[in-house]
Amino acid sequence: MSSFAPTALPQVGSADPSKHVNYVAGMVLGVDDFVQDFTYHSSHAARIVRDLIGYGVVSGLRVSVDVDAERGPRVQVAPGEAVTPSGKLICVDPAQCAYLNDWLASNRAAVDELGSPPPSGVPLYVVACYRECPTDDVPIPGEPCRNDDELMAPSRLKESFSLELRLNAPEQLEERAVREFVSWARRIPLVDAAGAGVDAFLASLRAAVGLEDSPPSSPPELLDDLLASPPLGLEIPSGDAAAYRAALVRFWVEELRPRLRSPLPGAECGCGGSPGELGADADCVLLAEVEVPLAVDELTGTWLVADTPAVTVDDTERPTLLHVRFLQEWLLGGGGEPAVSGRVNADGTVAAGTGGLTATALNDTLFLLDYPGFDPGLDHVVLGQPIAGFTDKAPSTFEVIPGDDADLVAALGSAPGEGVVVRVQDSKGKQVPGGFAVRIEQLGGGL
Repeated sequence: MSSFAPTALPQVGSADPSKHVNYVAGMVLGVDDFVQDFTYHSSHAARIVRDLIGYGVVSGLRVSVDVDAERGPRVQVAPGEAVTPSGKLICVDPAQCAYLNDWLASNRAAVDELGSPPPSGVPLYVVACYRECPTDDVPIPGEPCRNDDELMAPSRLKESFSLELRLNAPEQLEERAVREFVSWARRIPLVDAAGAGVDAFLASLRAAVGLEDSPPSSPPELLDDLLASPPLGLEIPSGDAAAYRAALVRFWVEELRPRLRSPLPGAECGCGGSPGELGADADCVLLAEVEVPLAVDELTGTWLVADTPAVTVDDTERPTLLHVRFLQEWLLGGGGEPAVSGRVNADGTVAAGTGGLTATALNDTLFLLDYPGFDPGLDHVVLGQPIAGFTDKAPSTFEVIPGDDADLVAALGSAPGEGVVVRVQDSKGKQVPGGFAVRIEQLGGGL
C-alpha cells in the first residue's frame, strides 16, 4: 500500500514590498513573480499616501443614531471614503447600519466583563477597516484525488471594507501626536527678546519632550509630555521667528515623527517606523464613539439599550484628511474675518456698501446695521465717522450702543433687532445731515 504526496518544490519567501521583478529575456515567470510585482506597486502607492498625505476620513462617513420602531436604536454610517494608517483606501457604499440591541445580545459576555455591578452605560467605537474579498471562482489544475472545494479558486480579490462596533478604540498614535504637537507648539510664546539660537532652541525642544532622557521617552509617555505646557524659557524671538518655526518643523519631521509611527510588515529598510508593528486591528479608522445607556430586561436578563438618556455620538476624535485643493484655497484664497463697510445716508439708506450691508433708521440719530452672516454671539469691531459739511461748526460723534442696553430698549419701546446699533449725532444731539461711513469686522467667524 502506498500513499501519494505532491512533489516538493523550492519555497519562495513572502513578497517583499521593497523589491520588484527584474525582467530578463528568457526568464520564466510564475505566480510568485506576479505577486511580488503587485506587492511592490501597491505598497509603493500606499507608502506615498500614508507618508506624504496621512490618514483619516476623506469624505462622508457621517455617524448618526436613530430608532427603528421594531428593533430599537441603530447606528448609521453614511457612504464615504477614508484612508487607513497603512495607506489603504476604504470606500463604504451604500450606507450601513447596526442595531445596538442585536450587538448587545451577540456580545453579552464582553459586556459582562466590564465590571460588577453592571455599568449604566458603555462606550462603543465605530471603526472602519480595509478588507479584501476573494471572488470570481475559476477551475484550477492540480493534483488528483482532490475534493470539490479544491477544484475552484478565486481569480480576483475585490477591495472592500468592514464596519465594526468595538469596546476599545484603535490606538491612532500618529493622529494623537499630530494634534498634540501642533497644539503644544502653538503655545510656545513669541517674545521681543533675542534668542539663544536655533541649536539651543532645538536642544530645549528635545529636553522638553524627553528625547534627551536616558532612555529617551517613547510612546505613550512622549505624548504625555506634549500635553503639558511648554517649559519656562522655551521661547521664539519675534525677530527670527521664521528660522525658529522652520526648526520646529524639522524637529517634528526628523526626530518626533519617526518615534511615533508603526512599522508595516515587510518594511525591512526600517522606513515604516519604530514603536511596534501595526496590527490588523490597529490598521483601521475611528469614525465615532457612541455612548450607549444600558438596561436589563427583567424577564430574560438580556442587555438592552435603555430608554433614557439618549444614545449620543461623539466624532471629535475621528481623524479628518483634507485634500490639497482645499488646503490651497484656504492658504492662498481670499477670506479672513468677515467684514462689511459702507456709507449710510441720514435717512438710513445705504449710499454705497460691501458685503450686503443694510441700515435701518431707528430715529434721527440711531441706526441698526446688519449684513448676511451677522452673528450676535461673536464680538465685532465697529469703526465709523460722521460725514460733516465744511461749514458745520458743531462737532459730531459716532458711538456703538449695545443692543440689549436697558435705556435703549426703553427709549425705543422694544428691542432694536439683530445687528449693530450706532448713534451718530452732533454736539447738540441732533441729526448729522451728511450721514456717516462705517466698517464692521466680525471676530471669529471666518475660515
